[in-house]
Amino acid sequence: MKKLLQLSSFCVFIFSAHLSAQQFQNGHLDEWENVGTATEEPENWSSLKTADALASSAPQVLFRDAGRLGGYAARLEVKSVFGIPANGIITNGRVHADFNPENGYVYTEPMDPQWHTLFTHRPDSLVGWLKYAPQSGDKGKVEVILHTNEGRLPFNGYEQNLVARARYDITQASSDWMRFSVPFQYFAAGNPEFILATVAAGDSTIAKNGTLLWIDDLELIYNDPTVGTSDQLIPDYRVYFFSQQIHFPAHFVGNYEVIDALGRTIQSGAVLPSVPFSQGVGIYVVRLRDVDGSLVWDRRLYSGD
Repeated sequence: MKKLLQLSSFCVFIFSAHLSAQQFQNGHLDEWENVGTATEEPENWSSLKTADALASSAPQVLFRDAGRLGGYAARLEVKSVFGIPANGIITNGRVHADFNPENGYVYTEPMDPQWHTLFTHRPDSLVGWLKYAPQSGDKGKVEVILHTNEGRLPFNGYEQNLVARARYDITQASSDWMRFSVPFQYFAAGNPEFILATVAAGDSTIAKNGTLLWIDDLELIYNDPTVGTSDQLIPDYRVYFFSQQIHFPAHFVGNYEVIDALGRTIQSGAVLPSVPFSQGVGIYVVRLRDVDGSLVWDRRLYSGD
């Protein structure tokens, strides 16, 4: 699960993003939280025990295990509950669970940084490492989409937001770590706003109880020679509410939006060092877009004025 900052009207909120070679947050799956409990998850990843519904009654299907080169990996297991298969699944978004597996999906929540990952680049392919022990007739998958606005897997009517997709179907059992690679297929010319990934041990709604999948070291590959692989960072963005003003970084050139708890854009305009804000106490999402319109920053901020 993603970790959120504690919010106050005097806090400074800092966000850094890669100028080059954007990657998954904790794609190597080495950092974990709540280890040894039913809710253990890699940081910035989630599963059934933190789903938006039925989490308390869902089985644990995600476990920390040994990684391929030291560190850790994720082990996913299909388990049956009252005869219904609960797929071993991990996502960097959030799981929507339902007693009817046909109604389940994973999704990006654009309004909540806890359940989305900002992403504006166009990688060429997805690679990773896995081991697989399927029950007879089962198959797993690794699927990643780049999208704007809300994204879902399965798409469930959100195809219009799709920018690119990479999917690898896992059909071969392997007791040793096996590398996989799959290209992205692009459907739109513009840049995405978010990346949504899911890894599933079993075959959707017909997953077989007892299937096991280990996943490690997910990485995005860029073949554009102008895109590097270093960890150069853009300048920190510091945005905060104080004295009925929104204060922005002086160096930033672009536009902002303020969105309330109901998802309504209540204020927007060009970024200045500060702009008046008189909406009162509450939690708001503040977004920054560069001059090209690309989403480069968003955070939940608390206005205590």
